[in-house]
Amino acid sequence: MDTAEGESKDQWLLDGTLGLLVAYNLIFILDVVSGSASWGQWAGAAMAFIDERRGWVTLFECIAALSLFADLVVRFDAYEARWRNLRIAGVGLALAGLVFKAFTFYLDSAYLE
Repeated sequence: MDTAEGESKDQWLLDGTLGLLVAYNLIFILDVVSGSASWGQWAGAAMAFIDERRGWVTLFECIAALSLFADLVVRFDAYEARWRNLRIAGVGLALAGLVFKAFTFYLDSAYLE
C-alpha cells in the first residue's frame, strides 16, 4: 500500500469521525434547547434512541474524541492554517460534549434516581 493512500484513508476516517461527533453534539444541544418544541421533536427522538444504548455510545464517543485530540496534537502543523481553527473548534466541541454528557448523564443516574 502506498503511504499517501494510507494517509488519505486515515484522514478521511478522522474527518468522518469528527463530523459524526460534531453532528451528535449538535443534536444533543438542539434536544436540550428545544425542550418540547415541535421543531425539535426529531432531536428528541434521536436522543431517545441513543439513550437506550447510552453505555456503548459513550464508550465509542470517548475513544473517538480522545483519538481526535491525540491526532490534533501530533499532526497540528500538518493541517492547513485555514482549516486548523475549524478543526480545533470541532475537537473542542467533541471533548466538551463528552465531559458534559458524562457528567450529567452519570451523575443524574447515580444520585438523582
